Amino acid sequence: HLMETIEFSLVQKDVIFGLEQGSKVLTQLNKEMRIEDVERLADDTAEAIAYQNEVSDILQSNMTAEDEEAVLEELEELERQEADRLKLDLPRAPNGALPDKEIVEPEEEEKEGEEEELEEEEEEEEETHQRSRNNPMLARC
Repeated sequence: HLMETIEFSLVQKDVIFGLEQGSKVLTQLNKEMRIEDVERLADDTAEAIAYQNEVSDILQSNMTAEDEEAVLEELEELERQEADRLKLDLPRAPNGALPDKEIVEPEEEEKEGEEEELEEEEEEEEETHQRSRNNPMLARC
C-alpha cells in the first residue's frame, strides 16, 4: 500500500510540474499574441471572404449580351493602353482571305531528302573507286 501511495505522489508531482510548465508557455505565447493582432487578423479574413464571395457571385451571374460586349470593349481598350505604355507596334491580323498555297506533305519532303542523300553517297563511292584505280598503292588493297 505504501508503494502505491509513493508512486501516486510521484505522478502528482509530475502532473503539477507539467501544469506549471504549460502555464509558463501559455503565458509567453499570450504575450506574443496580442488581442489587437488577433482582431485585425479576423477582420482581414472576414474582408477577404466577403470579397471572394462577391467575385464568385459576379462570376456565377449571367451576363447580358450588352454586358459582355462592354467587357470586351474595355478589355480591348486596356490592351491598347498597355501596348501604348510598352510602346509596342502590334501587327494587325489580316481581314481578308489568305492566299492559296500548295501544301507539301511531310512524306514527300522526306522522300526528296532521302533521294538526295542516296545520290550523294553514290557519288562519293564512285569518286573513292576512281581514286583507288588511279593510285597503284590503293589498287592492291
